[in-house]
Amino acid sequence: MRHYRTADHEGLQSAWRAFGRDEGGTLPAAAAIGVAAPIEGQVLRFMNSPWRIETAGLAEKLGLERMLLLNDFGAIAHAVSVLGEEELAPIAGPEGPLPAEGVITVLGPGTGLGVAILVRRGGRTEVIETEGSHIGFAPLNEEERRIAEDLQRSYGRASVERLVSGPGLHDIYNSLGGQSFEVGDAAGLWAAARECRHPVASEALEHLVKAFGSAAGDLALAHGAMGVAISSALSRRMADHLRSPLFAGRFIAKGRYRARMQKVKVRLVIHEEPGLLGAAVAFERMRAAGA
Repeated sequence: MRHYRTADHEGLQSAWRAFGRDEGGTLPAAAAIGVAAPIEGQVLRFMNSPWRIETAGLAEKLGLERMLLLNDFGAIAHAVSVLGEEELAPIAGPEGPLPAEGVITVLGPGTGLGVAILVRRGGRTEVIETEGSHIGFAPLNEEERRIAEDLQRSYGRASVERLVSGPGLHDIYNSLGGQSFEVGDAAGLWAAARECRHPVASEALEHLVKAFGSAAGDLALAHGAMGVAISSALSRRMADHLRSPLFAGRFIAKGRYRARMQKVKVRLVIHEEPGLLGAAVAFERMRAAGA
C-alpha cells in the first residue's frame, strides 16, 4: 500500500507513474479507481482538489487492459457490504450487526462529506453513489442560523458539507469569533478542539458534531435506512465525540419519527482502508457479472 498527496502531482497519470516507479516499474494490467467526484460525463472534476480526470482513453494512458471508475464513497459502501461486525464499532442505536436486508446509509467527513447508499435485498447487493452532502444545511437554533448566514456570505450557499467536513471546523470556528488558528493550521485547530485545549475550538467541534448528527439522521430518513455506517479517518479520530449525546441526540430528534430513529444502528468503520477494499470488491463484482 502506498500513499500519494494530490498536491504533489498534477493529476492521476502523474501519481500513477510515481506508483509504477516505486513498484520497480511493474504496474497491474487492471485497476479499480475510486474518485472523489461524481462519475458523470467525459471530465471528472474533484470538488475539493484541482485535479481533473478525462475519462476518454484513460485506461490506455494508464496502460490498463481493464478499468473500473467509481465514486470514492461508492467504493466505501462496497466495503461496508463485506465488513464483519468486529470492524464496525457501535456509535448509536441497538446492539448487533448492521441489517442484512434493506438500506444502509454510508457517509463520512474528510476534505468534504461523502454519501452513498448500500442496498441488500434478496441476496443481491447494490450500491448507489450520491452527492447527498450538498443538500442545504438546516439550522435548528439561533446560533446555527448565524453560522449558516456566515457560510452563505462566504460561499453563496450553506450546504451540509460546508459544516460537516475537515475545513468546516475552521469556518464554524471563525463564525464563533475564533482568531487563534489560521486556515493553514487545520491540524492545530482540530487537535485543540478534540483535546479541549481551546474553548472556541471545542465549541466549534460541538457544533460540527451536532450538525453531523442532524444530517446523518436526515439522510437515513430520506434513504429509508435502518443502518448507518460512518467511514473516514477524521471520524475515527473524533469517535468519542460521535458517541456523545451531541450526535445521537440530533440523530434521533426527528419529531414523529423519533422512535424509528432510535432503532437505527449507527456504526463506525474501523477498517483502515475501506476505500481500497471497496474498490477491489466492486471490481470483483463487475468481473463476476461479466461486465
